[in-house]
Amino acid sequence: MKKFSLFCLLLIFFFLFPQNVFAGGNKFGIHILEPTDLPKAVELVNSNGGDWGWVTVVIREDDLNFQKWQDFMDFCREKHLVPLVRLATQQEKDFWTTPSPSDSQKWLDFLSRLNWPIKDQYIIVFNEPNQAKEWGGKISPEEYAKVLLEFVEKFHQENPNFKLLNAGFDLAAPNSKTTMDVFRFWQKMEKTVPGIFNQLDGWASHSYPNHGFRGKPTDNGRTSIRGYQWELATLKKYFNLKKDLPVFITETGWVKDNLKFPPAGGQGKIENLKSKKSQLISPEIAADYFKIAFENLWLKDERIVAVTPFVLNYPQLPFAEFSWLDENSNPYPQYQVIQNLSKSSWWPPQEEKYVLGEIIIPPFMLSESNFKGKISLKNLGQSILGEKEPFFFNSFTNSSEIFLSPATLSGKLKPGQEGFLEFQIKTTNSVGEFILGWEKIGSYQIKVFTPSVIKKVEFSFWEKIILNFRQYLKRLDFLLK
Repeated sequence: MKKFSLFCLLLIFFFLFPQNVFAGGNKFGIHILEPTDLPKAVELVNSNGGDWGWVTVVIREDDLNFQKWQDFMDFCREKHLVPLVRLATQQEKDFWTTPSPSDSQKWLDFLSRLNWPIKDQYIIVFNEPNQAKEWGGKISPEEYAKVLLEFVEKFHQENPNFKLLNAGFDLAAPNSKTTMDVFRFWQKMEKTVPGIFNQLDGWASHSYPNHGFRGKPTDNGRTSIRGYQWELATLKKYFNLKKDLPVFITETGWVKDNLKFPPAGGQGKIENLKSKKSQLISPEIAADYFKIAFENLWLKDERIVAVTPFVLNYPQLPFAEFSWLDENSNPYPQYQVIQNLSKSSWWPPQEEKYVLGEIIIPPFMLSESNFKGKISLKNLGQSILGEKEPFFFNSFTNSSEIFLSPATLSGKLKPGQEGFLEFQIKTTNSVGEFILGWEKIGSYQIKVFTPSVIKKVEFSFWEKIILNFRQYLKRLDFLLK
């Protein structure tokens, strides 16, 4: 009875206090616009003890180049980056074209073909729809709610490993001809699709230090870097959000006065500095603000999974003041400061999948002999086999009179690559029939003879080849090398 009560208590604890699967994860990330920025992103988010940091990237519907984006995924796998993929349509004049619910199938077909680096595949369904320029030049929360629902349902039906996030919203937008207050926008979304926010797997937040992207890291409220707190509280209070959604701050950051920071080496020209009456903060202050935000807020809040400030490399207008790199790819102080912060190392779940080829084991062996064999193997999963730990299958035999080594992969095997598991069989002076094999592979029977048996017993043609002076074994060993 006591054991039963204890089990019930543990069960209640499990459901009331679910474990955070991201506990101990590396929260550091960065927003990039093109795969060419990945090397600099790795150096930033996986520095100083960090592993498996995050990158937010935009994929446009007019850039569905399979090889380009598979190369992106492969780089993330090899360099340990977790991608947050934000969907985008294409630009037309001064706005992004409007997506439709039926577009979900096109996106699903493309994204399902890619071999992602980890099990959870994060999709951000478009961007700031409470701005007209992001939604075909108009504002339509009703349309966005229907699009979001269709994408969520379609992707979840195809693969539960797809994790759907909302578009980050502009929390500072007022009610106007070109923008809509986010609370009003959510009201219309909820009215169109009741319970829409409970369909999500995570919450994407644009928690900018507004107004003007110049707020202090100590500010509070909806238009501060704590904007995600207001969002979650509002959704639970007014929109019946029942989930504890993990938070992904996919955009944030301060605008800085780049003219106050000379290029690397201090040789750059800054003649316009005196005449420029900028209200922007200096790059050094921006770096301090980021440090304070990470150390005092983002790293301490267990609801936050990742923070990917906007933007790593965009030194031209209109985002030059947000860029972490200058026009020569030299880092601004914020890059260096965040790079030097201590980070966590973790390993997100990956799907391990492979197929074994032909297994060649001799049905006959001589006593006191040795056989080296190989088993072909093709990696069909997400992980790099042999990277995290040695990849092998434990062996077993029915007797200590014969030895079989584990079938072991030498080196590493990337997804799509083929390789070999190597093994060794050794016989003693004992003869007879033996059973041997490997876990998850199977068992095999082998007969062991002494060399003298060849002269006393009549064997079939192939048995003579196997036994005669060990030549067959040597031939097999040569062919398999």
